[in-house]
Amino acid sequence: MSDETTGRGKVFCLGFPKTGTTSLETALQQLGYKVCRGASGNNHSNFLMALQVLGDTDEIARVIRHFDAFADMPFGGTDLYLWLSRRYPEARFVLTLRAPEPWYTSLMNQLEKAGGNTAAPLETLHAAGGYGATMTISRVWGITDPLAQKDALLRYYHDLNAAILAHFDGCANFHAFNLTEERDWTSLCRFLDKPVPDLPFPHENPGRGKAPRAVPQTG
Repeated sequence: MSDETTGRGKVFCLGFPKTGTTSLETALQQLGYKVCRGASGNNHSNFLMALQVLGDTDEIARVIRHFDAFADMPFGGTDLYLWLSRRYPEARFVLTLRAPEPWYTSLMNQLEKAGGNTAAPLETLHAAGGYGATMTISRVWGITDPLAQKDALLRYYHDLNAAILAHFDGCANFHAFNLTEERDWTSLCRFLDKPVPDLPFPHENPGRGKAPRAVPQTG
């Protein structure tokens, strides 16, 4: 389906986790793509995130050969898009966006779900098998305590999204949309030159909608 030299036929989702990436993965599967699904607990995701942190793009390219479409970290939430756009100039790139505060709430809920009720979500995420996600959040995002470093986390989220939008400005092979507001096939299928399926657009892994716990007070 794809050209391994230019990336023709491949789709890379550059959106952060908790911006609808799981729904997008399911949608891409329904459109016929072989999707490299992201999850903090699976082997290939941990492997790919470690490779990105270590800068081993040759090995990342070997994994990319096996799939048509990619989402979640390290394809989203990092600066891997710079290498991807050079290495695969004919690929298509999708940026899933979400308002910052709901994104933060959803992320914190996901960390709590993965690690349990704790004041140290990254430590418990690591203990639960999210090795790559923990390393990416701490070493790439620069966040060791998502509760105490909320402002820094939101700044990283804003700045990376802005950098991606600027990098692909005017490119025909780039599409940005907010899946929390635009939950239908129209713009995605138009962008990918695919017929609209006779199916509802997927809504996978919805957040629980509650606010994250406050930073614990000492003393």
